[in-house]
Amino acid sequence: MKLLLMPLEFGGEDILPNTVYVPAHAAESKARIDQRTVVPLAQKGQIRRYSATPEYEGKSFIPSMIRISASDPGHFEASVAVRGKALQEPEAPPQPEAPLPEFAPAAASLDGLEPEDVVRAFIADYERWNDFVNQANAQDTFQGIDAAESAYNALISKYCPPGHRPQPVSFGDDCSHDNREAILDTEFGAVNACIVRTRHTKTKHNVTFTADYEYHLHEAGSRWFLTSILYVDAEGKYEGL
Repeated sequence: MKLLLMPLEFGGEDILPNTVYVPAHAAESKARIDQRTVVPLAQKGQIRRYSATPEYEGKSFIPSMIRISASDPGHFEASVAVRGKALQEPEAPPQPEAPLPEFAPAAASLDGLEPEDVVRAFIADYERWNDFVNQANAQDTFQGIDAAESAYNALISKYCPPGHRPQPVSFGDDCSHDNREAILDTEFGAVNACIVRTRHTKTKHNVTFTADYEYHLHEAGSRWFLTSILYVDAEGKYEGL
């Protein structure tokens, strides 16, 4: 059967350099990989590059194998055995994926803690969450984002009132909240409400950067809940929880 290495729906052209001839089973296998795996990954924005490269044995114009690679920002590889040794060799059994690291907020109860102590506990847990997400994303790009969202929801469940809807997750090598963040003051305003102000200070290339935050808390029952974390600058205040 005639097979286009780069399918038309992926932007390929029906030209000789993009064409190979393979048995029907190989064409069906490649189409299955393209439609069931590559297309969903592309729809999720996990890949933007695709290639299908034929490999040959001897002087035959029929490839022995087609190697498929998809990447940017994730990575996926597969191969289609067509003929010859590639078809005769038994397929390697699927290898179990290495488990992603696990995350859970610190087990200590927040009951009875002062607002400043709740903020300190959140900062420590947030740093642990950021480290977890970077590790999970490096291990598996495709599952890393799902793991990040699930872990962040666990963080929100511990520190925020029931039903709180968090902002979309964001993370990076340089954590927004960590042990470089210090409490500046605490202001008690309305009944059962207070604001804890902090400043995060970091130095990079001999230049010092600061970021100011307001942690808004509400007291309910025997504990304080986080309801908002605002990043504060000269232009305004921006929600970050």
